[in-house]
Amino acid sequence: MLRRKYPLIMLIIALIILPAVIFAENAKTPNPAGGAKIIVEKKSGSADYKEPLPPVLAITPREIDLGMIGPDEKVSGMFSFKNRGSGIMRWSTKGPEGWLAVEQQSISGKIEDEPDSLRIEIHYLPQENQPEDVKPKGFAGTMEMKLEADGEVMICRKEMKAGMHRDAIKVSSGGGQRTIFLAYKIVSGQESARLHLNPLRIDAGSHPAGKTFSKTIRLTNSGKEMLKWRVAQQKTKAMETSISARKGRYVSFVNEEIRGSGNYAVSGNLKETMELTGNWSEQNGYPLSPGGGNAVKYHFNGTGIIIYFTTYPDEGNLAIYIDERPVNSHEWVSEQTEKGELPGAEELEDGPHTLTIVNKEGRIELEGVKITGRDIMKGNPGWVTITPHSGTTTQEIDYINIALNTAGLAPGYYMDNVVFTSNGGDATVEVFVEILSDSQPKIVDVYRFVKEFDYLMTANPQAETKKLTQNGYAKEGIAFRLFAPDTPGTTSFYRWYNPQLKDHYYHHDPKGGGKSLQGYVFEGAIGNIATSRLTNTKPLYRWYRARSGHNFYTTDPKGEAAAKKGYLFDGITGYVK
Repeated sequence: MLRRKYPLIMLIIALIILPAVIFAENAKTPNPAGGAKIIVEKKSGSADYKEPLPPVLAITPREIDLGMIGPDEKVSGMFSFKNRGSGIMRWSTKGPEGWLAVEQQSISGKIEDEPDSLRIEIHYLPQENQPEDVKPKGFAGTMEMKLEADGEVMICRKEMKAGMHRDAIKVSSGGGQRTIFLAYKIVSGQESARLHLNPLRIDAGSHPAGKTFSKTIRLTNSGKEMLKWRVAQQKTKAMETSISARKGRYVSFVNEEIRGSGNYAVSGNLKETMELTGNWSEQNGYPLSPGGGNAVKYHFNGTGIIIYFTTYPDEGNLAIYIDERPVNSHEWVSEQTEKGELPGAEELEDGPHTLTIVNKEGRIELEGVKITGRDIMKGNPGWVTITPHSGTTTQEIDYINIALNTAGLAPGYYMDNVVFTSNGGDATVEVFVEILSDSQPKIVDVYRFVKEFDYLMTANPQAETKKLTQNGYAKEGIAFRLFAPDTPGTTSFYRWYNPQLKDHYYHHDPKGGGKSLQGYVFEGAIGNIATSRLTNTKPLYRWYRARSGHNFYTTDPKGEAAAKKGYLFDGITGYVK
């Protein structure tokens, strides 16, 4: 009888003791809140259970326009792959349709936490490298396409005619199949005229409606034969499919004031939104990072951002962050100068964000960014005029004037395209402008000129040309921006000059704000300044050099190294844009 009951007794004891042991073990491992660690398995069908998101392949951009390619030239572009679902997703492609794979038959990669990328380079093989077999009549030559991803390289070739081409490349993955496109124009050796426009994107800035202003582009011919060009009607369909014509507000990083100086400085209209760290040089007015260790921060409002850049012949590595979070990267090994664009972020929450670009290695020039998430409008018919409308060019530079008439335009962002056609290829210039609301405070640029320790600041340098020239002042560019007269919350900002000390002094108090004005001559107001901090304004700091009696003004809290020149901090003069 006892033997029959023994298994039953042992089972009852196990059911009593085992839960107590498990509870005691869990109690030894506290959770972050300090209590016992309780393991809860979420099963399918429970209220807390969430099905993992299926993988979804997203590719940006979907099409890249590589422009023209001639004999022995290379053009390249890069696609970014992202998994909008969860888990690890693998992808592969067999290359462009109709091309012959020379080495491996496909190329593949995988997407984990970070996006993956596919770099594609097209090389118009030089004559000595062309296959020996006879080409079909009318064909320009052999094109070689190199696809690179995750250390793999796939090479394809195809005999092609001169003219426009658009290749489709299918990409397969666990997150679906996508098709990407490459557009380019093959120019044979006989078509030696070559059209080049600079810049291809124009940021005309922010202006109130009713103004007419202009910008200039440079048209050159890199070939030997005469280039015949003209401005054509807009090609709406081509514009919609072009990668460069994606809707967004373009912001240029160019600073015309320091072009050719070799040292880059942020232009006045970007001082509120752009910060540089490291050793930046200047290339045609744009910021150039000559090596690793340089970074730029750009503050923007929108749902996404695209970065435009130029890389130089070497190896490079670029990292992209949004709101201090890594989102993308770009590596390059190039034998030539290449222009490119890189998605910094997309599908962000609409609002303020910070883009950080860190150049880890290699030379890179930053052209600007395009901010998405804002409606872009079309101007009135005829609001953009081009002069001259056509011409011929050999080796000279043609300067094309693009005039914008903003009369009748409502506040907002506007964009238009200027399409050039020629016997040396076609090109499109994008033009962007922001029209300000009448309710927005009107602002004026204040330019700084210097001679030794004397700093002359003016909002109208044209009216003071004689004074600036005769006294040998050197232009330093836009120092800050003041408000227009009668702007609420602002008051006049006055200027005085002491001819004995050769010093300019500035203050919003017509009596000098407590400073002795003996020896100073009143020169009037240069604009309006805020005496208390308004939205989107920053302090204007004054520094004083007691040894010589000179004053210096800057929005840089570090004084632009004024302390090294013997200046001492002398407080905040007011608040400026």
